[in-house]
Amino acid sequence: MSFYLPAELLNKIFCFIDENDVKTLYSCILVNRVWCKTMIPHLWKRPFRLAIKKQSEKLVPAYFYYFSKETKSILQFYTPSSSFDTTPTFDYPIFLRELDYSEVYLAIRRWCDLRNRTNQSTGFEVFKQRGRQILFILQELSKLFMLKCNKLDYLSLDIKAIRCGTFGRLADCMLALTNFPGASHCLVQLKKFVTRGIYDKDIIFRSLIQYCRNIDEMIIEDSDSNEGDSLVDLITSQRKLRKFTIGNWWGCLLKVLKSLGDQRNSLTFIEIYGCHFRSDFDNDIIFNGVICCKNLETLKIEECYNLTSNTMKPLANTIFPKLHTLYFSNYLLIEDVEDLNDQGIIPNDDQGQDHPHLELIAIIQNANITLRNVRLNMDLLDYPNIITTCATNCPNITHYKARIQNHSEMNQLLLLLKSCTRLEKLEITAEKWECSDFGLPWEIDLFFPDIGKSLPKTLKYLDIDGWSCTPLGLSNFLKYCNVEIKRMSWMCYISSADYLDVIEKYAKLKGRTINGHIEKKKWGLNFTLIVDFD
Repeated sequence: MSFYLPAELLNKIFCFIDENDVKTLYSCILVNRVWCKTMIPHLWKRPFRLAIKKQSEKLVPAYFYYFSKETKSILQFYTPSSSFDTTPTFDYPIFLRELDYSEVYLAIRRWCDLRNRTNQSTGFEVFKQRGRQILFILQELSKLFMLKCNKLDYLSLDIKAIRCGTFGRLADCMLALTNFPGASHCLVQLKKFVTRGIYDKDIIFRSLIQYCRNIDEMIIEDSDSNEGDSLVDLITSQRKLRKFTIGNWWGCLLKVLKSLGDQRNSLTFIEIYGCHFRSDFDNDIIFNGVICCKNLETLKIEECYNLTSNTMKPLANTIFPKLHTLYFSNYLLIEDVEDLNDQGIIPNDDQGQDHPHLELIAIIQNANITLRNVRLNMDLLDYPNIITTCATNCPNITHYKARIQNHSEMNQLLLLLKSCTRLEKLEITAEKWECSDFGLPWEIDLFFPDIGKSLPKTLKYLDIDGWSCTPLGLSNFLKYCNVEIKRMSWMCYISSADYLDVIEKYAKLKGRTINGHIEKKKWGLNFTLIVDFD
């Protein structure tokens, strides 16, 4: 008597399979009918994401059977009728849960390219222009998904990921998505929403406001508009928004960030990058919505313009008792001063810039022992003793990234290594060393033994970007290193042979196995060598 696991139990088991493991997912449907019927929804909930790893152009015709008669009559000019006539075993569109427009677009483009190379039919002249083919099929698939899919969890409208000359028409196709029949039912359970690229997002925001109340995560990028009311309304209309990211945003930032206060009880993650805090903003209140979010666990503010002491003061005066991740980076360098002045943006001028040094120190001190992950990707000359602040106030840090470019910062780093005894990953970046244009290897070599002596036993990953050491410096570092690092990377000069020889001798001495190495070209004669150990 054969034994079958019930579908409910199989579903729970399948949830432990890596969603990107196409080979395993596909193998499951070949076991028997029960496994096949149970696995198909898992395999087809994000088909275009999985198809990227395989031949995605073969996925597109699988949906042709479900098209209307009018659509089929157009497509039959350049594709075999068998694509429409063969009845599928399953109703594949109903399983869709994740829709990424860029992935669908790229799959269609590959299929159209393949048909262009193989189809000799004269009727194909009707759709000779590839762009028209792609947009027509994209529109029809969008209609199909809105009509057949009963629950979409993830929607990405990202035209930045697509390199083509039809952005305007592609944007129009995306904007029509929420108006297709069935959209109100399909989008009502949406959990994650992503939008990137310059197009009229107001139309999308307004439509989603009508349907969506349960969005858990928003990633909003790219805007040159001063209007933001529709985005504000979308944010405030959600029941429990948990993660919010906004990037490359030029206008209405005050409105948007203020609206986050309406999600104060649920927001745990806020990321702001590439945004412009214009001089005409009420900078002392721009973060008032953020400081209401006392359950905040992750705060990332990176590569923003015009972050001053006055702007950051509300954050400095607020305690986030659950904050465990803090990313912060300085102003970007701005060259076109006149144009930016016309837009109300203050250019970066290190001599007259109001760096929020004390405010950043206060945020770190307030986070105290809860802080685990810190990334300070800026010139620390403008933030003296910031590493020392981390070392003395945050002993539980497990991941740390900072620029180390002079002797003072190196000494602070050594203090941090001794204080943070739970450190697992250390990333060091540097564009120069003191007054030198390059990190001279004989200077870096002097500090390598001290770093090796100071590394905590918990460290597993060491990444150094910008420093170049000599093989002798690497040898001295490993001589004093009593930590079993799983992966380390550093910059090398000219050839990797001497460095690998040092690594092999170290591995033999310590009884360790080298799993492999990768060389990544940097600039000039420099490259990064990445070595993995067992």
